[in-house]
Amino acid sequence: MQEPAAPEKPERPAKSERLCPNCGADLRGPYCHACGQPTRSFIRALPGLVREIAGETLYYDSRMWRTLKALLLHPGQLSREYVFGKRARYTPPVRLYLVCSILAFLLIGLVINTANVTPWTAQFDQADTGQESSAPSPPSAPSISFGSENWDAEDNPVEIGWLGERGNAWLNRQVQQIVDNSTEVQRNPARLLRTAAGMLPQTMFVLLPLFAMLVGLFYLFSGRYYIEHLLLQVHNHSFLFLTLIALYLIASLRTEIIDAEITGSGLMAGTLTVTSFVIWTWIPVYLWISLKRFYAQGWLMTTVKFLVLAWSYFVLITFGLVAVVLLGLWRL
Repeated sequence: MQEPAAPEKPERPAKSERLCPNCGADLRGPYCHACGQPTRSFIRALPGLVREIAGETLYYDSRMWRTLKALLLHPGQLSREYVFGKRARYTPPVRLYLVCSILAFLLIGLVINTANVTPWTAQFDQADTGQESSAPSPPSAPSISFGSENWDAEDNPVEIGWLGERGNAWLNRQVQQIVDNSTEVQRNPARLLRTAAGMLPQTMFVLLPLFAMLVGLFYLFSGRYYIEHLLLQVHNHSFLFLTLIALYLIASLRTEIIDAEITGSGLMAGTLTVTSFVIWTWIPVYLWISLKRFYAQGWLMTTVKFLVLAWSYFVLITFGLVAVVLLGLWRL
């Protein structure tokens, strides 16, 4: 009688010859099981790298179209879906905001760089070339009022007690720099516009969370975290960026059609005008409905809060733009 054969021990898988360059672990897939680093390297020829990134981006963001449909036509839906855990079907909020804001600020920069901004006072050119003119002389540098008199570094400087002598001296040097740059702005206002436009992304990066905090105060008892208020504003601002881009493109197309004087240009221009009107009307309605849908409060309470928040946002944006102009003058 033959003895039963001993069960064969399962063979251990052959050890992979590839090791993770980050932690040295054995690699058996596209990612390291120990540290999570991908096995692919981006150190390669540029054409292949661009081709791979473009292919993966288009594939990964095929859901962008679903996201745009919800973003533009269904106020508050993206934020609600994200809060309820339905996230994989949509583009992540941060990526969506970055794409929309980058496109908007690139467009603003393009418009400013290509715009024909003339000096505020044409007399400067005549003064520089020495031509005689009966026009009034160019104005002096704009004055800054401090107290009851105009600011002056010697006679009427800015003095803040807790800053001390050195701090007040530094502050007055900055004020003097702003006053000096104001004269240059009168000669070349486009320079200030370009400088200020370059600071708009940083300004929105500060104003957006501040406004989300203000919204959170209005919905203090809604049971939502701050990140949820911020999420709604990220989506709403993405919507605003896209609509402003659309409005500019429509206005540019309308101008081109009118200038071309082609057959039916009047009808096409009128259609574009109506489209712009519809978009401008949709913006406040969209923001109003987004509050109602996301926080699920009554229409009356939502309307009151929307009106107060709209006014607060206008004040916040105004202060932000003033700060951008002052910083632009300082950095000119």
